[in-house]
Amino acid sequence: MNHIRFTPVAFESLGVRSMCTFVETPDVKILVDPGVALGPRFRLLPHPTEYEALNASRERIRKYARMADVLTISHYHHDHFTPSFTDTTWLASSSREAEKLYRGKSIMVKDARSSINVSQRRRGWIFQSFCRKIKSDVVVADGGSFEYGATKLRFSSPLSHGEEQGEQGWVLATVVEFSSDKFIHASDLQGPMSDSALQFILSEKPSTIVVGGPPTYLSGIKVPQESIRRGMNNLEAIAKEIPLVIVDHHLLRAQNSIEELSALSTAVRPLGHSILTAAEYMGERPQLLEANRRNLYKEEPPSQRFIRWTRVGKEKQRRVLPPLGVIRRKRGRSSGSR
Repeated sequence: MNHIRFTPVAFESLGVRSMCTFVETPDVKILVDPGVALGPRFRLLPHPTEYEALNASRERIRKYARMADVLTISHYHHDHFTPSFTDTTWLASSSREAEKLYRGKSIMVKDARSSINVSQRRRGWIFQSFCRKIKSDVVVADGGSFEYGATKLRFSSPLSHGEEQGEQGWVLATVVEFSSDKFIHASDLQGPMSDSALQFILSEKPSTIVVGGPPTYLSGIKVPQESIRRGMNNLEAIAKEIPLVIVDHHLLRAQNSIEELSALSTAVRPLGHSILTAAEYMGERPQLLEANRRNLYKEEPPSQRFIRWTRVGKEKQRRVLPPLGVIRRKRGRSSGSR
């Protein structure tokens, strides 16, 4: 793209759950999905290295939020927006943190009243009420189109979060256009698994797309294997039509995800197309910290202070920052390779 630039801010391949992306045109600066989280895995709390990645991601999100003219929120999962309550265990969130991001900003959000499940409806209502309290301009974006000079900022109608009409609800895809450039940010479509979401993406004919891959780590457990296969097949169909595809998020929670992406990359290379993780796009090695949590605990044992913190109980953990640091490093840090 000649006129649209984008920067991955926080992603699974950068060590955290997120798809936060900064998009810039000659007319406007946009921060998409300014949230970040860690997740439960292997019956282990996140390793100190994951908390370091969470803190670093929070710092980057603050930086790009200060630069942004517009913040957009595709849906109300906590890795895609920053809530106004305190949680140090999973989110590094607080009312103060949320106010830093949103005060005085133009915020374009998923409608909290329609095409939404119960939990996100409540989160959306609380979030929008908070933003109005701190004097932010909240605009419901579903299916909307907005212009900033020669830049068009558009939002899809609600698309399925994963499987068609699944329990996870709906999300908005964000479309940024300037001249002949078109960029799509498609959070949590999981491939996409939904054929209607696939048709939306292909009909837009973007130059570049950032899309969440399917959660292969849940295949046959919480997500039917057929849905996972459909997500991977649809992802390949996208990569064959779109020159640059950035794939990340749920897919990168599987240890073998980099190998799976390498196979897709080989399939589209003759077309001159590229499929990369967010880290690879930035010239870095993917850091699959959650997927390698068990190895991190073995290879970089946490301090006794950290172990004691993991045992104080959930409510206290949410209010007390985890003490970071590890005893020693036995081997090189676990990461993906390509």
